[in-house]
Amino acid sequence: YIPGLEATAGDLVAKLAGTYERELHGVVEEWIADDLTHVIDVGSAEGFYVIGFALTIPRATVHAFDIDAAARERCAAMAELNGVGERVRIGGLCDPASLDAFPERGVALWSDCEGGELALLDPQLAPRLRGWTILVELHDFVDPSITSTICARFAASHEIEIIDALPRQRDIPEEISFATPRQRAALLKERPLKMHWAHLRPRQPSSG
Repeated sequence: YIPGLEATAGDLVAKLAGTYERELHGVVEEWIADDLTHVIDVGSAEGFYVIGFALTIPRATVHAFDIDAAARERCAAMAELNGVGERVRIGGLCDPASLDAFPERGVALWSDCEGGELALLDPQLAPRLRGWTILVELHDFVDPSITSTICARFAASHEIEIIDALPRQRDIPEEISFATPRQRAALLKERPLKMHWAHLRPRQPSSG
């Protein structure tokens, strides 16, 4: 990690300890096994997943989109620090037109755009979405219709798995074993609201 993120990168202790969003570890392993050629991360922040996918899927180009300029700068610095700068492409706003410019096959999309997923993930506007694997963080606290709308849009083209956030009491890394239970909970706490995600697997896989 680049220095100076202690007060700016969300959930830094959990990310460094390896417990961050552990509910999604199985999804990450699936994507690595798929040997994708393009991974798209919308809402990439400082690049936790961007750099991880670039390191673990050597033939993939990883596309990081974030509307925050500081986040884009940090992601670029992280990519260079980890030796994957040549395979990381960084951009600002991502919309359905941006997505439809990617290939039909060998693409997976990771979305964490704070409620913007409702506008982004529209297969009517970006038909290529129907053949991609998609992981989307669902921000129903922004718009209560998000989960039902996303599921309805992709019901015909994808198998849909809803993944719920889990408590972290069992994930105590050795590095923070010195802390009290209350301190551990504070260090590993990732978000104030209960979250869930949808993992959308295409009925006709796009890898290859």
